[in-house]
Amino acid sequence: MKTHRAISINNSLVHGICNYSCRLCSINTASYDGPREFQSYTVTKTLIQRVLQSAESGIYVRYIANSGDGEPTLHPEFNERISMFGEMLSEWNVSAVPPPEVSVVTNGSRLNIPSIMDTFLENGISLIISLPTIVPESYGLIMTGERNRGEALLSRILPGVGKAMEHRAKEQLSKLYFHISPPETEIIRNDFPETIDYLTRLARGNGLGEIELVLFPATSNRSGLIRSRVVTVDMYRDLFKRYNGHAVNGVNIRMKLVLKRFFSSIGEIADLVRSFRFPCLWNANFFIAADGSSICCNDQSARNPLGNILSESIDTLMQYKEQYMPGQVCAGCNQSPQRLKGSAEAVLFSFIARFRMLLAEILNRYSASSDSISEQKESPLSEKDSVRQNDSHIEEVKQTTEDTVDVISDAMLPESIGEMKEAFSLIYDTYLSSGFQSPDPSSMRISFHSLLPTSSLITVKKSGKVCGTLTIIQESDERLPINELFNSEIRKIRKKDSLICELCSLAVDTSITRGESRVVLLSLFRKAFILSHHLLGCTDLCMMINPHHCDYYQKEFNFEKIGQVRHYNKVNDAPAVPMRLDLIKGAELFKKSNPRLYQYFFVDDHQMIKERSFHELCNHKKMYKVKYINNLIESQEDLLTDLTEEEIGILHNFYPELR
Repeated sequence: MKTHRAISINNSLVHGICNYSCRLCSINTASYDGPREFQSYTVTKTLIQRVLQSAESGIYVRYIANSGDGEPTLHPEFNERISMFGEMLSEWNVSAVPPPEVSVVTNGSRLNIPSIMDTFLENGISLIISLPTIVPESYGLIMTGERNRGEALLSRILPGVGKAMEHRAKEQLSKLYFHISPPETEIIRNDFPETIDYLTRLARGNGLGEIELVLFPATSNRSGLIRSRVVTVDMYRDLFKRYNGHAVNGVNIRMKLVLKRFFSSIGEIADLVRSFRFPCLWNANFFIAADGSSICCNDQSARNPLGNILSESIDTLMQYKEQYMPGQVCAGCNQSPQRLKGSAEAVLFSFIARFRMLLAEILNRYSASSDSISEQKESPLSEKDSVRQNDSHIEEVKQTTEDTVDVISDAMLPESIGEMKEAFSLIYDTYLSSGFQSPDPSSMRISFHSLLPTSSLITVKKSGKVCGTLTIIQESDERLPINELFNSEIRKIRKKDSLICELCSLAVDTSITRGESRVVLLSLFRKAFILSHHLLGCTDLCMMINPHHCDYYQKEFNFEKIGQVRHYNKVNDAPAVPMRLDLIKGAELFKKSNPRLYQYFFVDDHQMIKERSFHELCNHKKMYKVKYINNLIESQEDLLTDLTEEEIGILHNFYPELR
């Protein structure tokens, strides 16, 4: 990895399970579609092993917070898991790197349970209590959305807070902090004097002479799952000036911004900008989900894992983060660096981050261009021997030369609005000639799902012209097109840890030769497999196809039928069959039956390094999707006439700047 700074880890012992319903969190809402699970023993043990291995190689993990997207003390083995971290600290024997500070972030509702408090005392674990306000009405509003519940909730947690202060005063508790969080800036500011007054009086009564507060400079919106009312960064300069380093009720007050816990100096932020192509403060450290996935701390639904601690080292996982560029999980996040505003520091960092991303774009384009040339020379389908496959369908692929089909390495949004229109026009022409599309003045077929940031438009070009296109749609709150017709079938194949993507809007130019069309089709599916399997972490691909083509997709790509024929109104009531490919099993089938196709479709790990520029370029282009949509709307005024009010509202939620 490139970064030299100390690393912080937020470990999700509990994900998607909480006894509170904070209004800036979606866990206990109907819209939440993320995992609901307790971290397994294996994940916790492996994480500790990775930290030790990293220390031995000179990587300093400075801080491990057991927090995540849920209440960690609800874990049925909470005491045992925290004892594992305590054992790591007590047996630390790496002289070159100090042990990390290990903490638990809790809402404090279970601190009155003696065994839970004892676990902190026995294992040298720091206790962090989330306490945004001491005003009952405000507390109830923030933590449950109901003002009248605040007094009852505070009566449950405050005895435990007092007990923690008593233990800290006696130096039995390693450290005690108060997170002024969830970070609802307006309420925090209004209630801060009363909160300080109460906490200092409680501390004095329990013999504690100092309290430590951690403030959050921006209102979190969990990557757009909840719309945030406050979008500016607030450094609380007036509050720091008034309270930090001063005494209230005879108790000293120490305050810090949460950023100081993760970036102790300007030099570490500079290291972030230097090392990360997308220098995002929130994605710069590790957030380990309950299943071991490495995700962004604002990716509450775990939509976009970047590796897993069970199979990859901290070094490798950090490299994934360093190479990451903004994708669909960043689309609704008001904490992305290019969107920061408010304080002078935020504006400066936003400018620097945008410059760094522009530099990454230039490097990516150069890399993509190099890979495109390399791909044409080295692809199994551009060599004479590679087109002779044992499978009867592959034998139909005719020998092609490098100048016959130019497959671009950018498989997401096209390079220009012109290419995007070419792709949508090709879909329209193909569907019109097949009877799936009625004539339309726009001569383009653009669906609602194709406009979402969860969709990826893949193209293949011949002599600079789009001759093939395919769209991948990643499952999200808006579901998939296939759910409209085969919802029960999709629910049957969905597993606990599955991520489903749908392939749709497949079109190949009928003017090219049969051999060329085979190459184009294989190229499209190769890119679809690489994108969905290797980069999005997709476990299952599904699609709706005409019954006449079932045998082809079963023999060629190992798809299986998962339902019976139904008629789909969006393709002029043509018959459709649902098909699914289990990408894990499918890869193994290709590996056994056709090693060459396996190498072509499911590239080996060492080859993935070459493909990573493709990943970064794709993610970068998602950020500019609104520009393409605006251009489409301006050039085709009736583009949105077929969309419902709900669909238009969803588009505006994803793209607030959409005209």
